[in-house]
Amino acid sequence: MELFEKVEKLVQKSGCTYEEAKMALDLTDGDMLEAMILLEKQGKAAPQGGSYSTRYESQPQYVPVIVEEKKRERGGAGTGMKGEGGQKVKEFLKKVWHVLSSNYLVIDRRGEQMAKLPFWVALLILLGSWFLILALVVVSLFFGFTYSFEGEKEREMRAANKVMDKFSRAAESAKEEFRKK
Repeated sequence: MELFEKVEKLVQKSGCTYEEAKMALDLTDGDMLEAMILLEKQGKAAPQGGSYSTRYESQPQYVPVIVEEKKRERGGAGTGMKGEGGQKVKEFLKKVWHVLSSNYLVIDRRGEQMAKLPFWVALLILLGSWFLILALVVVSLFFGFTYSFEGEKEREMRAANKVMDKFSRAAESAKEEFRKK
């Protein structure tokens, strides 16, 4: 390739002037790559049609196809976990978890606290073997165990504790009647 063709090509690729391209080629003994690097270092070269870089830059105009496809399958943008409906479900689950972890089932025997279980633990135990637990609770009432609830909402807990007290009193009166006979 002749010097003139190299200068022409370098001007096209770098956007510099003919004089700058010729001078860069002269300094690099006609090596196109070295001339381009020299021009870039001098700040005289900028690739036509934009710049090129190996640095990662987010390009918002491009959306991964897989994300768009999932949105389309769900029927729009607002139906995913990040959408409005998903946000409501997430908030509801947070509230349920808060209630289950900040309220307790307290088991006492003759005034001494035997156990204090968070609701979520008591619920798991109950769901695991409800028939056995129910029978165990009824039998334990006859042996002086009492059950109560503690937590943030005292008014609701008071109502539940009144019901638990009624069960305890019913078990005591049944035990007394059994002793009389």
